Amino acid sequence: MSAPSTTPRVGPLPLAADDQPPPGRYCDLVMKGGVTDGVVYPWAILELARQYRFQSIGGTSVGAVAAALTAASEYSRRYGSLKGFNQVLLEVPQELAKAHSSGGTRLRSLFQPVAGARALLELLIAAASGAPGWRAIGSALAANYLPWPSLCLPLAIGLAALGAVGALASLAGLAAAGLLPLLQAALSAWAWVSLPSSLAWTASSALALLGASLLLCPLLPLLLLGTISVLLARDLREHLGGQGMGLCTGLGQPGGLEGFTDWLHQGIQAASGRPLSQPLTFRDLWHAPGGPDPRPQGSGLQERPRSIDLQMMSTNLTQGRACGFPLSQDSGALFFREQEFAAYFPPEILQHLCRCSPLQTTHPDWGLRALPQGELPVVVAARLSLSFPVLFKALPLWSLTEGGAPYRCWFSDGGICANFPIHLFDALLPRWPTFGISLVDQKWPGGPDLWIVPACKDLPEQPHPPTPPGPTAPAWGHLLDFLSQILTTARKWNDNASVRLPGVRERVVNIYLDPQQYKGGLNLNLGGTDILQLAAKGQAAGQLLVDQFLVRPEPAAVLASEPSQHWHAHRWLRFTTFVNALQVKIAGFQRSATQAVHAQPLAHMRSQIQAQARLTPAQSQALAEAQTALEQLEHSLNPSTALVQQPAKPRPQAELRLRAPL
Repeated sequence: MSAPSTTPRVGPLPLAADDQPPPGRYCDLVMKGGVTDGVVYPWAILELARQYRFQSIGGTSVGAVAAALTAASEYSRRYGSLKGFNQVLLEVPQELAKAHSSGGTRLRSLFQPVAGARALLELLIAAASGAPGWRAIGSALAANYLPWPSLCLPLAIGLAALGAVGALASLAGLAAAGLLPLLQAALSAWAWVSLPSSLAWTASSALALLGASLLLCPLLPLLLLGTISVLLARDLREHLGGQGMGLCTGLGQPGGLEGFTDWLHQGIQAASGRPLSQPLTFRDLWHAPGGPDPRPQGSGLQERPRSIDLQMMSTNLTQGRACGFPLSQDSGALFFREQEFAAYFPPEILQHLCRCSPLQTTHPDWGLRALPQGELPVVVAARLSLSFPVLFKALPLWSLTEGGAPYRCWFSDGGICANFPIHLFDALLPRWPTFGISLVDQKWPGGPDLWIVPACKDLPEQPHPPTPPGPTAPAWGHLLDFLSQILTTARKWNDNASVRLPGVRERVVNIYLDPQQYKGGLNLNLGGTDILQLAAKGQAAGQLLVDQFLVRPEPAAVLASEPSQHWHAHRWLRFTTFVNALQVKIAGFQRSATQAVHAQPLAHMRSQIQAQARLTPAQSQALAEAQTALEQLEHSLNPSTALVQQPAKPRPQAELRLRAPL
């Protein structure tokens, strides 16, 4: 028998089959987008799964990837298996941190460029790596666009130095009114007069060659630079100037290496306990056993709610709006073409989609098939959300004009519109917590790398405001910094506004990731140690959420963990925040409904519409009762009557608004 290993364990312990969360203790989880920094999520999910069962999971970009693996693991747990948590999520960071035969880590090997795009991918990796920018980019350009770079690069440096001497000499000659050519002519004449003819020919030729070299050497580095520019422009036009505008489809390329989509499909299937030929779909999640049933008695609702509700965000660039997957009844139909999807998804996924979606008869020549809702494979929605611009190709789907003509819609990264959709599963009064995990690149100097913002009255205007002036403050030294801040604000303002609210900020754990080290999550050259450190940060974040929302028993205690005072206070805060927002929104309803200037009262309008047979008598009566109830609600929420203002109202106050569905 071998001696027991003394190597310290890396990562959390596996979930124990005899120590699962009690029935009915659910949580929802929303994860922020990114790319390689998504390795922070698996161990955070494990720590939450130790104490909670997952009901609703959502995310964007790499957060959608983590959400897909979480939903698949919870699906497997509902059928009595912990394989998804203990053999997939637990092992993902170690697997991605391993060295790979292709060079770099296993994580790096998953990003497989399409044919001819490897040079551009290496250039992108160099620009996003932790090495000094210009040095890394220059090395990547030389290595990928110069023949025999080990010879050409020193030669280019030598020619550049010689060219600089020649340029200085040429400038000096021009400044001296052609002194260099005159000096060369004088030396040649002296050689012909003073030397034998054989030596004179040699001396004159050497002087001519030296002068030409000094004048032409500045052009040789420019010739190399021009060659690189032409080749680079060719690659940019071919791979980023056409359809898809990206370097990776997600599938493995010829050569045997698997791509990110292949790896994710295998992970989802392994976590759910299903074979590769039977892709996990959203309908499978909806109908899994063991989910909550929030239907009130006598409500008349017939359809059972979703047992596991998985939602992801993508961006429809053609229509200029965010889009949620799976599609809802109100989001409009989308279509796909088999020959286009074949470049993005494994054969098992394509076969399932074609089996569930027959060809449309209205436009048979286009080869369009309706993108399914419930039968949509989870990996398809995750890939739609993961389409990080430039790194991954955008995905083509099709829509129809009002006249029925099809047109292509390009779908890119979900983080373009909503990188942290913490609102996805919010109820007015939650039955269980909706946790958020946010990856941030700013923190207070000397502050912790993990924190949860309290919902106190004296909170600053932002939960994690920009760093004050100091060594880590964002530089606004030139126009590019200013333009970058404009783009960042345009993309993130909605998410930043959401996490400021009381009722939201105290359930979001913020994980600080140094932008110099992780490069906004796009550093594909992360080492194995960095990957495991990120995963450990996620484990600590999951433990922090659990510690906030549950009171853990002492080791000798028999009772399970109980909800904490933080959770009870959070529910009360959500209730009062909603009441305060409703009070503001409903103010003036009765006056507008009965006494609006230059408008008919609602009762008169309702009678007219009923007379036109657009309302049945029962519907008209129901609307009249609803109006009366709203008028009574406005009266009861009047601050001067019944509603007592809270002595310490959290800021900022929330507001209610209507918005079109995604």
